Amino acid sequence: MKKIIFATPLLALLFVACDPISDNNGPGSNVTADELTSELQLKPKSAGNNNITFVTSPARYIKVFDSNTQKLLNEGTAPVVQVVPPNTAPSFYVEAINPDGTVVKSSSKSITVTNYTDLPSIYYKLFGDDLGTTKWSWDTTASDGVWGNGGYLENTGPGWWVVKASGIDEQATGINLPQDGSNGWFTLSLAGVTTSRGENGSVVATENVVKAGWDIGTLTFSGTIPLLGVQHNKGNARQYVYQILKADGNSLRLCAPEPGAGDWGTAWFWNFKKQ
Repeated sequence: MKKIIFATPLLALLFVACDPISDNNGPGSNVTADELTSELQLKPKSAGNNNITFVTSPARYIKVFDSNTQKLLNEGTAPVVQVVPPNTAPSFYVEAINPDGTVVKSSSKSITVTNYTDLPSIYYKLFGDDLGTTKWSWDTTASDGVWGNGGYLENTGPGWWVVKASGIDEQATGINLPQDGSNGWFTLSLAGVTTSRGENGSVVATENVVKAGWDIGTLTFSGTIPLLGVQHNKGNARQYVYQILKADGNSLRLCAPEPGAGDWGTAWFWNFKKQ
């Protein structure tokens, strides 16, 4: 008896395997960089809003990148990117994969951001419900002092060397930042940072933590530093990145480790209160 071999399933499988991935990458025809740029639209949630949807017509699967850092921000057929302060003029480009497997990149497109909504909760803790300007000074009521060092990832304020409010003027003068003493202050806002020493800068907040249950986010300064924002054991080098230990609208606690510090390594702590 002759055996009958059914080849139809195998043939169908071959057709499926050879089918281009057009479902994930838009229409079946290739697109050029100029065409992709022309198709691309940046649609804010409202005029000037920081929540931006990226769409193409016809719809394509795209990846959105920051033009300045080349960082991948999001991807999909209508990906949304949230711009965070203080960026008011972000620039983006997108990439798509053609049916033939080639990657095509659009030209950069910019958009103006004039208002911010739906930001991570840490922004509202720092800048208030109205995302306005908050002014901070030394927390003279803190039981563990206003400044000092302690164990990284463990202490939540100065725990080893503790500087009380009565001693902060002496420390500020010794570090050659006399205006950071007992009468010192700094402001935080989406527009930037001002300080009692006459410096200006900017700040970016994120909810990135280094240890769950210990810190609640990261605060990065640029152009200036908060009161006595230095690494005291490292030649008073300026410190720009801080872990946020507390931010409840009235109190702000910051921490920064000495370079290379691990669990219980030396870290510095700052206790501020809202004016």
